[in-house]
Amino acid sequence: RRRGSSQLRDIEFESALATRERPAKGRAYGQIKDTLDDDPRNGWMLEEADAKSPQTAVFALAQPLEVAEDEELVFVLLHRSTDGDGNIARFRVSVTDQPGPAVRSLDAMPLEQLAEANAGNAAAVSDELRSRLRQQFLSDHAAYQQARTVLQQAERQLADCRKAAGDVSVMVLSERSDPRKTYVLTRGIWDAHGKEVSTGFPEVFADTTASPSDVTESSALGSLNRLNLAKWIVSRRNPLTARVVVLHLWQMLFGYGLVRTPDDIGLQGERPTHPQLLDWLAVELMDHDWDLQHLLRLIVSSRTYRQSSNVSSELQERDPDNRLLARQTRFRLPAWMLRDAVLVYGGLLNPATGGPPVMPYQPPGVWEEMFMGRFTYEPSVGPAQYRRTLYAFWRRSSAPTFLFDSAQRRVCEVGRRQTNTPLQALTLLNDETGLEAARELAKSAGETSDNIEEQIRFIFRRVLLRHPTVEEAAVLKSRLLHSLTQFRNQPTAAEELLQIGQPMSAFAGDLNPADVRNAAVPHAALMTVASMILNLDQTLTRE
Repeated sequence: RRRGSSQLRDIEFESALATRERPAKGRAYGQIKDTLDDDPRNGWMLEEADAKSPQTAVFALAQPLEVAEDEELVFVLLHRSTDGDGNIARFRVSVTDQPGPAVRSLDAMPLEQLAEANAGNAAAVSDELRSRLRQQFLSDHAAYQQARTVLQQAERQLADCRKAAGDVSVMVLSERSDPRKTYVLTRGIWDAHGKEVSTGFPEVFADTTASPSDVTESSALGSLNRLNLAKWIVSRRNPLTARVVVLHLWQMLFGYGLVRTPDDIGLQGERPTHPQLLDWLAVELMDHDWDLQHLLRLIVSSRTYRQSSNVSSELQERDPDNRLLARQTRFRLPAWMLRDAVLVYGGLLNPATGGPPVMPYQPPGVWEEMFMGRFTYEPSVGPAQYRRTLYAFWRRSSAPTFLFDSAQRRVCEVGRRQTNTPLQALTLLNDETGLEAARELAKSAGETSDNIEEQIRFIFRRVLLRHPTVEEAAVLKSRLLHSLTQFRNQPTAAEELLQIGQPMSAFAGDLNPADVRNAAVPHAALMTVASMILNLDQTLTRE
């Protein structure tokens, strides 16, 4: 860490050796290697006899460490053992910058063993010692180690290619030639078989006496397989699926669905406010082969969607809940939409589809307390950091902090919760994703013009799709001038602000570090204005 700073930077160890440790047989923990993970239940322990004499442990770094003049090493020893005799009585720490056998073995060095032997008598040098001397020579030979690293990398790539080209066994699902019998389970006990039952659809959903040709040609509804069940779910004779899809899309676009009880569209829920519109949209969806983009385009281009959210006193009195759709609803965009929109404004959004989940930025220590140090959250680096929020990693017990009003994911939630708290505003202002987007937005504005009024208009129009009014432009210009004065007095603060998130060189092309330092003050000042615009109500809400 830097001297005087409380923020620590972790250093990864690659391996660990010890003169003594608990035998691995019959022990769940106690090995020196157990200190390399973050599980608080693991650690290095000794047998009672060994614990009374001095012992040595050697830890090798995964990567060479360079310590600046203004930095210092901080050693943290965690005594978390549930065993009363597991704590260290006294300890001493030593460091070395010499790589080699010293971090690979605790025995005497081969050269030391050679010096102890009769060097003038070749017969006194054992074959084992000769082998160790050769290994020490090769380990300290830079050219050999470099060639060995290249060889090992090529061998791993070859092994991966052979594995990918080989046969891969996968599980498949197929229908039984002899269907399994199904019974009513008495009192729900799995082996208490009652009356035998046959496959079929719930009578409330379909006419079980019919056999529609668009569902199946050869099977009666009373004896369908899984494939025919899937066909029935999207059959035109079953409009329920299309109606539910329409309700969910309408709720996403208007804030409320055509049925005000989205988690209950049955007999106990409310009736649709516009039943004919619901049926027409459901049929339109099925007529266009379930094309969701067509349905979304149809709704957002309608006059109903393009209405203003302004409400008159008369309309407020007649229809306070907007059930007649006489105006547009005003609500804050969902958190996942906000993050994706901010990435688009900053030109950072990675549109790649598919692949593993990514780790967006989160405050440090989010997982440590929840999982007692067993799991740590490491944000993704490179372009993966800017993928759509759809690919964000999610734990049910610890949802991403930037997803306001997120579903608990312990039960099925269809309705949308909407809250507004000061903590959410602070998150939007200080989230690294938003600050990075503001930095890139300011960079783009600075490249278009040297005039601060033009720069402000560029950012404002990029985000809000309109030019600022005279009053808005005056407020933003005042903010920019104030930030310029502040950062000119504190140029280091401007450079630190521009280094939030991933370094600019990671995605800004061939940006010269010297140019970054020279332009840090105006860039950081314009970044504060961009962040201010990104956090306006007009940006965060759908008017």
